Amino acid sequence: MKKKIFIGVVVFVVAIGIISAIGGSKPAKVENQKATSQGGETLQQNQPTSTPDPNPHFVDGTFAVGKDIQPGTYRTRVASVGCYYERMADFTGGINSTLANDNTDYPAIVTILATDKGFKSKRCGTWTQDLTAITKIKTTFIDGMYIVGTDIQPGTYKSSGQTSCYYERMADFTGGINSTLANENTDTAAIVTITSSDKGFKSSRCGTWTLQE
Repeated sequence: MKKKIFIGVVVFVVAIGIISAIGGSKPAKVENQKATSQGGETLQQNQPTSTPDPNPHFVDGTFAVGKDIQPGTYRTRVASVGCYYERMADFTGGINSTLANDNTDYPAIVTILATDKGFKSKRCGTWTQDLTAITKIKTTFIDGMYIVGTDIQPGTYKSSGQTSCYYERMADFTGGINSTLANENTDTAAIVTITSSDKGFKSSRCGTWTLQE
């Protein structure tokens, strides 16, 4: 009789131990799940997020407007000899495909419209929407294309005088017929008044322009 009681007690103790072991293992699993969940959240939070380019830019090539590049005003911030660029009405390559174009050895500025189909450039380098000043002094500048009020200040300027000088006051940077407010060719020193309402000014082979008043 005593022997049977002893066996019963042993079975009872073993059963309690198993139940305790099973019951004690559950919280550990919950903790592991929490740790995994928290770790996953941490990884998500630490993943780098892409930031948009503050100054969209592109290099030479042929591009579809609205797909490859976005409409807007772009400039080349340094001179590039033999630069050619063109706003395009289509990609047929015919005469009517060209909306506006230009050749320059100096920094250039162009406004690409949302209605343009394409844009192409050769030997121009990088086009950027960084339109900050490219001049250190706003009252003296050499040949090139400039934003009035940003690169140069309005006023009356005189050139140092060179043959085949061409200069132009600009209403905008699209390069179309209506972009030109006034222009002139000269082989001698020139004097021009750039007004505060002018959007831009460009010159080639004119030398150095100096503010007179």
